[in-house]
Order: sequence, then C-alpha cells, then structure tokens
Amino acid sequence: MRRTSKFRLRPTEEQEKILFSLCEMSAVLWNKLNYIRRQTFFKGRFDWKEGVRELYDEFKRILGSATAQQVIRKNNEAWRSFLALLRLKREGRLPPHIRKVSPPRYWKDRLLNKRKLMTIIRNDCYKIIEENRRKYLVLPKGLKIRITGEIRWRGKQGRLEIFYDDLTGRWHAPGCRGYIFW
Repeated sequence: MRRTSKFRLRPTEEQEKILFSLCEMSAVLWNKLNYIRRQTFFKGRFDWKEGVRELYDEFKRILGSATAQQVIRKNNEAWRSFLALLRLKREGRLPPHIRKVSPPRYWKDRLLNKRKLMTIIRNDCYKIIEENRRKYLVLPKGLKIRITGEIRWRGKQGRLEIFYDDLTGRWHAPGCRGYIFW
C-alpha cells in the first residue's frame, strides 16, 4: 500500500535562494524537453529520444545528474499518460469525466507569466533526520532544511517533489512516498 507525507519546508534566506535556483532550472529543463516533444508530436513524428541526451548533458552539471534524470522521467510519465489517453479516445473508451485530451503543459503560470517553481529529488538523494526534536530534510550539496509535518509512513521512500506556492509564499514537499508493511 502506498502512502504520501506532505512537509512544509522552512528554509533560511540562503537556502531559499538555492531552492529558487534549483527549481527554476528544473522548470527550464522540463519546458525545453516538453517543447521538443510537442514540436515532434504536432509534426506527426513523435520520438522519445530526440533531444533528451543533449538536455541531460546540459543540465546534469547545473541540477545534478539524479535531479535532471528525475525531471526527464516525470516528463516521460506525463507523455505516456497523454498517449494512453489518446489511444483510449481513438478506441472510444475514454472515461466520461475526461472531456479533452491535451499534451502535457509547460511548467508556467500563464496569468503571471512566470515559471512554476518545482523540482524532483530521487529517493536515494535525500533523507529526513531528527535533531533536538526538530526534523530536517537533507538534500544533495549539503543542503539541510528544517521541515514541519508528520512522517506518516515507514518503509522505502520514493521520490520527493518540492514546489513553491506563489500564493502563500511557502515551500512544500509532497510525494514523499513509502510502502507500509503491516
């Protein structure tokens, strides 16, 4: 059985600058990859591998190889889902609650004309520790951010998705998945 915990990150000003930079570059990677895939899809020759190696090589130095890999993997999941829905639509088996099937969107807020700030951390690249009755999220490159929220699962942790909520000005980390063993 899968479970998800949600944490609120409470970074210092320095840590917040690093998080903004990391999330900004993750959004740039997603948007560039999505642009390439949308262009090939609309030209009628969708190719999974087109542009992936070049983008990975470009962004692995900036984001780290594991984070670049996870952003690409999440984009793959979004496109697989879209293509599966298209197949269901062609076969006339689309669920009734789905009215329109669209390709994955860019990580961008159209109204504010700003990128959506989020990133994905691989399951073996972070850990949650407790020191002096406070919990911390330890990320690559020595980033140790205080968090609040309950750890509601035990077992193997999954990937961690970190995003910034523009409305509240807060950082959140949902998607910290694990398996519960009863």
